[in-house]
Amino acid sequence: MNQGILFRYSPTSESEEAQLVVPIHERQEIMKIHHDAPNAGHYGADGMFERISKRYYWTGMRSYINDYVNNCTECNRYKPSNQKTSGLLRTAVYSQCFQTLSIDLWIGPLKSIRKEMDYY
Repeated sequence: MNQGILFRYSPTSESEEAQLVVPIHERQEIMKIHHDAPNAGHYGADGMFERISKRYYWTGMRSYINDYVNNCTECNRYKPSNQKTSGLLRTAVYSQCFQTLSIDLWIGPLKSIRKEMDYY
């Protein structure tokens, strides 16, 4: 405890930096800053836990973070399971030959591996 503020030293942390023990009424704001801010990036629960746990600690932090991310409207809107699957590609049907012509452009020489394989 330092000037009435409680700190914790993590036994599993590689750094010897103390983590601030966050009171209940401050947790929501900490999560908002590390998830919703423009520079936070909506990294998901694991990324958010990684960022927050470097400086802060509270009991059940992973559970709080999972709940916060699961209730985030931005994350739910853009997560892969909510995206439409792309349709199958279909071959175009044409009524006559050369109705459509496609070519690939190649700029520069092709390099051969061996001299005897100098054909393209």
